[in-house]
Amino acid sequence: MTVESTYPLVLTTETIQTFRERGYVLTENVFEHLALARHATSVDKEVAKRTSSDKRNIDEKSAYEQSFLQCMRLWETSSDVRALTFDPGLAGIAAQLLGASSVRLWQDQALYKEPGGRETDAHQDQTFWPIGEVPLVSAWIPFDAIEKSNGAMSYVPGSHKAGALRPVDITHSTEPYNILADPALNGLSPESTNVNLGSVVWHSGFTVHQAAANASDSARRVFTVIYFADGFRRIKNWPVFPLDRAKVGVGELMQGEGLPVVWPSPDQLPEPPELLGQSTGPQHLAIQ
Repeated sequence: MTVESTYPLVLTTETIQTFRERGYVLTENVFEHLALARHATSVDKEVAKRTSSDKRNIDEKSAYEQSFLQCMRLWETSSDVRALTFDPGLAGIAAQLLGASSVRLWQDQALYKEPGGRETDAHQDQTFWPIGEVPLVSAWIPFDAIEKSNGAMSYVPGSHKAGALRPVDITHSTEPYNILADPALNGLSPESTNVNLGSVVWHSGFTVHQAAANASDSARRVFTVIYFADGFRRIKNWPVFPLDRAKVGVGELMQGEGLPVVWPSPDQLPEPPELLGQSTGPQHLAIQ
């Protein structure tokens, strides 16, 4: 049996090459519609539970909150969501794109952009975390068909090759850096990507990306799973919830509580950590 035959969904060489050249790629028909609808219901319930006490209208919220409703690490509080986060098909695709034999989970999150939600500022994901150039990829999974009018993502092709640029404060606690004007991008512009139901978009941790405003009358419902190649070490002591919770020090391997191996697919789904993060937002603090 070849290694490739163990993947539930095998990528073509062209798909992998597109990802490595452009920093993002769309994979079609990853989920059957009925299965995706079941996953959407599970995520919807957990998001509703976590946000039930917030009765504000969108115009009463901060610029960050208007960009999206962010609920992180849903697998840790919902056994129903766990099946999506640890989906073997997704994990196998991540392994192929990363070129890694072993892959760990960094986090999952729901990013729901409410009707009237503003655009999400262009940024790179990986510069938020003290993990250096660890191979990292995000799966962007919409629960509805997505186009520019309801919050489609745009990616700057090839921007991942520039490496880590100046971080963008998407929380708007400070003025966000205009990363699209960074000289390293050579004037390249983001390309909008429509996504049909059942498809998934993948982007590198250093790919510059942004999301359009949601001009529709329905929430843009998206779930993401972020994976990183196993065997890499923490490089800085910046506070970051997943590594601090797992007591990973600078120079130590990034593993432990809340950072399970997802590929090869485990025989049993891991139990959630006892220490949980905040219900919404970027989860800087523990709640128990």
